Amino acid sequence: MLLSSISNISDGVQIIKDDYFDTLGLTSNKYIDERVLVFLNDLKYLHEFEVNSNIACVICVKDIAKIINNKKDIGICVTANPKKLFFEFHNYLFKNTRFYGEKKANKIAKSAKIHPSANIGESNITIGKKTIIEANVTILNNVEIGENVVIRAGTVIGSEGFQFVRTSDEVIPVFSAGGVKIHDNVEIQSNTCIDKGVFKGNTEIGQYTKVDNLVHIAHDVKMGKRCMIVASSLIAGRVRIKDGVWIGASASVSNGISIGNDARISIGSVVTKDVMDNQTVTGNFAIEHKKFIEFIKTIR
Repeated sequence: MLLSSISNISDGVQIIKDDYFDTLGLTSNKYIDERVLVFLNDLKYLHEFEVNSNIACVICVKDIAKIINNKKDIGICVTANPKKLFFEFHNYLFKNTRFYGEKKANKIAKSAKIHPSANIGESNITIGKKTIIEANVTILNNVEIGENVVIRAGTVIGSEGFQFVRTSDEVIPVFSAGGVKIHDNVEIQSNTCIDKGVFKGNTEIGQYTKVDNLVHIAHDVKMGKRCMIVASSLIAGRVRIKDGVWIGASASVSNGISIGNDARISIGSVVTKDVMDNQTVTGNFAIEHKKFIEFIKTIR
C-alpha cells in the first residue's frame, strides 16, 4: 500500500516522499520481514529507527523529517501528531479495507474434542487434530491451534491487546488486527488470557510449551519451544522468549524484553532488562541471581 493513501483519513498531512509498505509496526520491532510503516515523534527513538532495516515509510513531525530525509531513502509523511495519525490510520485500515486479510471459514479437525460450553468465534479459526478444548473456553477470531493441544477451562485465546492512544482530551482504542498461533503439543491451563497481535503478526506459543493457571500473555509475544510459564505470571507486549525458558510464579516481564534460551526468571521477579541465554535473574527489579543473593546477605 502507498503511504499517500493516508490522505484518505486526514487532510492535515504532507507527503514528502511516497513509497509503499506491507504492514504497520513500531521502530523497536526488528523481527518483521516485510516493509514496515512506523511513526517517530521523538528523537530519543532515532537510533531504533536507524538500525531497523525493515522500515520503508515513516510518519513524523517536520523537524524530524529533515533529519530522516538525509539518512534514509524511505517514504515520509509529516503531521503534527504522528502517533495519533499512525493509530487512526491502522484503525481505518482494519475497519474499512482488506489490508489485514479477509474472513475465512473455521477449520476444526473432526478428532478435536470441544466442550459444548466453549465459545468458538465465527471466522479464521483453526483447531488441529486431537486438540482438547475444555468447558467455558473462549476462542476468538484469528486463532490457529495446532495438534494435541490442551486448553483448560475458562481460558480466553485471542482477546484484544491492551493498546490505547492518549491525546490531550481523549483516549483512542486501537483495534487488534493480528492473531494467535499455538503450536503442537502445547498445554494452557485454566483462566489464562492470551491477546492477539495488534498489527499483521501473531502472538505465538511454541511447541511443547506449558502455561499454568491465571497467566496473562499480552499482544505480539513470541514464545519458543518447551517453555514453562508458572501461575499468575505476566508477559507484557512484544516480549521475545526463546526455547526452554522457565518463568516463575507471579513474575512480571516488561514490554519489549528479550529472554534467551534456557533462562530462568525466579518467583516474583520483575524483569525490565533483557535476559541472556542460561542466565537466572531474581528480584524487583530483577538482576543476576548470584548478585541478588550476595546483596540479601549484606542486609540480613
